[in-house]
Parts: sequence; C-alpha cells; structure tokens
Amino acid sequence: MREIFPISTDRLIIRCFRADDAAAFHSWRNDSDVARYTLWEYPYSMAEAKAFCAEQAAFEVFPTGNWCQIMMTDRATGQAVGDIGLGLNVDGDDALEVGYSLHRDHWGKGYMTEALRSVIPAVAKAISACVVKAEVDVRNSASASVLSKLGFSRGPVHKKRSFVKGEWCDEVDYLLSVA
Repeated sequence: MREIFPISTDRLIIRCFRADDAAAFHSWRNDSDVARYTLWEYPYSMAEAKAFCAEQAAFEVFPTGNWCQIMMTDRATGQAVGDIGLGLNVDGDDALEVGYSLHRDHWGKGYMTEALRSVIPAVAKAISACVVKAEVDVRNSASASVLSKLGFSRGPVHKKRSFVKGEWCDEVDYLLSVA
C-alpha cells in the first residue's frame, strides 16, 4: 500500500490515512447528506473517526479480504476533501471493490472521477484484480454518474438488498474490467 501512495492528479493528492485526519474525516462522515446512501451509521462520533483513522493509518500493506480507506486531499491547499474505500478480494475473488465519500463542499467538481481514474488502475495492478466492483443505492444518481464516466457497466437492480438507516434500499452493481 505504501508503495503505491501517494498518487498525484492535476488537483488532488491521494494518500494513506493519517491519525490526524480524524477531524476532517469526521466533517463529512457525520454529515447527514453525505451519509444518506452509505452503510455507515449516522450520526458518526468523533471518537469513531479517531479510532478509524488510527486503524487505517496503521496499514502498511493492503489488507486482503478486507476494506481499507485512502484519503483525498486538495493539491493546492492540502485540505482533506474525501476518501475512497478499497475492498481487496473481499468475496474471495480477484476483484477490487470501491466505495467513496466526499465532503459536500466539493460535490460536483469532478474530484471523485479524477481520483478514481488514477487509483483504480494502480491498485488493481498491485493486487492483480481483473474486475472492479461498486454497489450503489439506486437513489444515488451522483455516484452512478461517477461510475458511468469511468466506463463501469450498470447491472440489474437488486430490490431491498440492504437494510440501512431504518429502510430497505434497492442497489445496483457496477462492474469495470481492468484486465
């Protein structure tokens, strides 16, 4: 993991988490609009953010069979703007799973598309993944748009696939071949 990051794009630096990312991470993780279509619990406490950031900062290598997060920062200001979750062979296959969240102040600027365009090939190569997967709540059109821009194929709708925040959610699988 440390051999791949940081990755620089035109506007971003994508790097490993640090323990001191907790306040910034908490600022979007505890935002109801950001959390709306995600699997994490809301509200999200600062104590949870501190523990999560410390755990993520300790990873030296990709935790195969589990998830890890990487941080996105604005290249010009150094400000943390969002994070990307990477599921590495979670289902026992050779797939890379991605999830992501972005501080609301940075929505609609193309940051996530820019970040994933660089991160996906680098990580897929490092773990020898042939496919990249993402699951999206059908109501999350912004996330679906990001994946479409990156060339992901949209799969069928899975009715009531997840029970999140007190309601059943319909989800769509997105797939991208990287072989």
